[in-house]
Amino acid sequence: MRTVITILFLNISLLTFGQGFIEMDTISSNTELRKIVASEIEKTIMVDFTGDGQKDYICQTAFKENQEPVIFEYWISSDFKIIIKKQKWIDEYSFYRFVNIDSDPEPELFSASGFPEGIDYCFIDLDLNNGTEDTLFYFNPVIIENDEMYWGYPWDISDIIIRNEKNIIELKTSIDHKIERDGEITIPQNQTIFPAIFFKGHSTQPRVQVGEIKKIEWMNTEEIKVRTHNNVYKK
Repeated sequence: MRTVITILFLNISLLTFGQGFIEMDTISSNTELRKIVASEIEKTIMVDFTGDGQKDYICQTAFKENQEPVIFEYWISSDFKIIIKKQKWIDEYSFYRFVNIDSDPEPELFSASGFPEGIDYCFIDLDLNNGTEDTLFYFNPVIIENDEMYWGYPWDISDIIIRNEKNIIELKTSIDHKIERDGEITIPQNQTIFPAIFFKGHSTQPRVQVGEIKKIEWMNTEEIKVRTHNNVYKK
């Protein structure tokens, strides 16, 4: 049985508003966390996912043989309250980082998840009050390295390329490209275009370059949604 393939891009960059991925640190589980999480804790991450300036916790449980091939992930606030509980299949890719790409203090989730047959890349808006998630849009990840462009495998990405323009966060984006996707990926009914979103990183597979990209723009999340979604979004 394969173990869970979950990587959280640790210790890459410290967040200032609109400046990149939020810092994440692996720590030892303390007594308070072990009281909250009934199962054995395999890994604990400290990260401010609430946006209040205080480090919160993400605890992943250990997989036990002879049980259903899943683990659980507990998102616990700095005052030790369970905000979200997730179930994950142990053979699933689950890469994520937190980044603030809108005007509110609560960060969004950069997610790359799926299986070897196909990985879905998307940004997710978290509603921590209700413990729910809303997918903002799916995209094609592109790494810019030494003025060349490569497919952005999640394990090769180190940070996102964004800017703060008059307190509006903008992503380096292209919707005018010829990138083709294959494999078993999610094709949302209300999204007609997968924009290319650009990242920093180092390609471990430099032969895997992307299709032609004709125009690169700076766009905020609302502009990206309006220009990539169909009339289901444009009410």
